[in-house]
Amino acid sequence: FLSSTMMKELLLLLLLGASSCRGFQPPASTTNNHHRHRSTSSLLDNNHLRSAFSSSHSSKTTHLNAEAPTTGLDAFDYKTQWYPVIWAQDLPLNQPTRVTLFDVNYVVAKTMQKKQNDEQNDEEVYVAMLDECPHKKVALSEGRVTECGGFIQCSYHGWTFDGTDGKCVEIPQTVIATAAKQQGEGGATATQAVDTKRKREDGTAIAITEAQGMLWISPFLSPLEALAATSEGRLSPPPRVPEIDMPGYKTAIAIRDFPIDWTVLMENIMDPDHGYFAHSSSGSAPIGFDWYSSDGVENMMEVKEESTENGGWKIVSSVNAVAKLAKYNNEVRSLDAKGNATKNKKKKTVEQPTKLATSTFVAPSLIYLGRRDNSTATSNFLTAFWVCPVGTGRSRFMSAAVSKLPVKVPRWIVHMQLNNFLDQDTFLLLGQHRAVLKREAEGHLENDSSAAPTTTNNVRKSTYVYRSPSEKLPVKLGQFFDSTLSRVPNRKESLMAWYNRNNNENKLFEPWPSRETVLDRYEQHTKNCPDSQALVSRCDRVMKRSKVLGWALILLKLAVKPQSSIEAATATATGLFELGSFAMGFRSVVSTLSSTLCALATSFANRLVQSKPFFGILAALFVSHYTAARIKREFFFKFTDNIHHEDIKFIANNWQDL
Repeated sequence: FLSSTMMKELLLLLLLGASSCRGFQPPASTTNNHHRHRSTSSLLDNNHLRSAFSSSHSSKTTHLNAEAPTTGLDAFDYKTQWYPVIWAQDLPLNQPTRVTLFDVNYVVAKTMQKKQNDEQNDEEVYVAMLDECPHKKVALSEGRVTECGGFIQCSYHGWTFDGTDGKCVEIPQTVIATAAKQQGEGGATATQAVDTKRKREDGTAIAITEAQGMLWISPFLSPLEALAATSEGRLSPPPRVPEIDMPGYKTAIAIRDFPIDWTVLMENIMDPDHGYFAHSSSGSAPIGFDWYSSDGVENMMEVKEESTENGGWKIVSSVNAVAKLAKYNNEVRSLDAKGNATKNKKKKTVEQPTKLATSTFVAPSLIYLGRRDNSTATSNFLTAFWVCPVGTGRSRFMSAAVSKLPVKVPRWIVHMQLNNFLDQDTFLLLGQHRAVLKREAEGHLENDSSAAPTTTNNVRKSTYVYRSPSEKLPVKLGQFFDSTLSRVPNRKESLMAWYNRNNNENKLFEPWPSRETVLDRYEQHTKNCPDSQALVSRCDRVMKRSKVLGWALILLKLAVKPQSSIEAATATATGLFELGSFAMGFRSVVSTLSSTLCALATSFANRLVQSKPFFGILAALFVSHYTAARIKREFFFKFTDNIHHEDIKFIANNWQDL
């Protein structure tokens, strides 16, 4: 039998994932027309390829904590990192798709190309470019992927680009004149050298790769620059979750966009204390949990930070994975003055061998949490999060549940539960989001007017009030952001633009967005998930057909004249007897057959509209329509003010009111 703790883990696993994603298998490089590379990762063995790649950044920054100058934060460079942008299986085939990173739009596309030395089989090819046509600066993501060649074509004037290197391969308006010129010059020579110099009409290709089912881009490097830097050891590959690569694990994925700053979203995920209150509901999510928190007495949290290769940074926290507040609430707080349990006292759980709850953050985008037997052991239940820094005040949340469950849960079921889970605390983050951005902008203003400017902005240290023993982890993460955010591309410019739009005499007057705006599931999730879109379409079809059949059944009930079963049987038998006569002519056979079929139909309709079958079928159609409508509702805005107010009443079940 599973313990209650294991049951909670299973429920959380269902909440924090979706359908399986395949492990990353680097495709082989191939040549097709313009030497089309399969992705940056497919070329890492081509050591002869080198290109000009800027040397490592050596500029020094001021440490937030002068007593710990070895944190490695001064070496962290946002421009030499990989960033997750979309799950590979969610990227439509042959359809340019816009993704955003640091307030800049890029276009990514997936095509099928022939494998090198294997013309019988195809492989997936990923390309990425700046989402801007050099001609008139319109979005290439509004264009198409050509059927021949797999090029990205602008839908405005037809300019066509090779996504692997950005080269403009065709400008339709110049084709006629170019052909005439070549004909006048005797035709192009077969030995004409290929011009590799970048031209103004060329687009900007950026590095893209796939790892563990996720597409990553490095927008400040071209594909060849990333290739050279990786092969020379100056660029690390995207970080990986170890368990995903291990045999026997199933992976479930999800995606959702939020109008919440990506730094705040990461702090939320790494906040071990909020789960016990923000997710305390026993309705749409499991009861609160505090396995990853510290009680400051018996279960102390250990936090380690380390600098990784190429200026990377990582922190890992560990604490005993046992209930802390829940245990205290049950054994101490929920007792009345006489020492008796109150009505909110929960059943005593069966003690299990203590595991270690670990939280890992690999800068700048990956977080994974799991319960393990020890710090080096694998986890049977793991949740991983990839946060894409879309821009100032925006983020893309992508998650995966990694487990050894014997079955794969349908993705739509997991998405329904996950959205309910996320809605519980996302609107709460809005206040934190506004306060942090405001203080960060004010820090820039103070720094710009200072006689001794610094690149460290003590936003979180001056904004938050830390008191919990579990906040050793959020403090470390806050130090990372305070020390490095000034080096985030486009951060200061977009932040100050937001501040200037919404500030008046040091007071923010930006209207507080509605709950529907912040928690709009359709815009944030459904539009980005092909599986959810398909489910909504199926629900629409079920609702429409059940409604049509229901009304048809009601009209049939009104139209069919009541007929006794004896009369119907007699008419049918008479027709069948006449059909059995060999002496009948052809016309008589046709007439009798028609009469018999009409009698059978009348008999069937008569039986159908009788009370028991009629109401049974009508009830089944109603249930089908109702179920489809309820499922569809889960993929649109749902978490209203009333639901929130009912939801938070469950806090008293976890923490006895004073």
